[in-house]
Amino acid sequence: MDSLVIQKNIMRRVYYSYAVSIVTHVMFWQGIFLAVSAALLAKWLHVASIFNNFLAIPVGGVPSYLANSFVNAITHGEFMTALVLVLAGGVTLSCGYRLAHIFFEEGRILHA
Repeated sequence: MDSLVIQKNIMRRVYYSYAVSIVTHVMFWQGIFLAVSAALLAKWLHVASIFNNFLAIPVGGVPSYLANSFVNAITHGEFMTALVLVLAGGVTLSCGYRLAHIFFEEGRILHA
């Protein structure tokens, strides 16, 4: 065989294995789910009204406001909104935990 054909076959296998390693990585799928949930949340909720509502309540009342809003969404039949909110929160927490674990516990961040 020609060396150029062999090199193309080898590089094709390298590219395939690299693509498979990216697609099978957990952070890739978490990023996909986070992007989809953020897009759905932005579609169903108006972001400016969320910020206006947060600014309208006292600082100490934010956790109870969030809990009451979530319960009201479920009781009024907005199950998909509640599900997307839980999904986005769970994926965000999971990504944050994984990134903190990678950067701080494995010593990839240099401390001054």
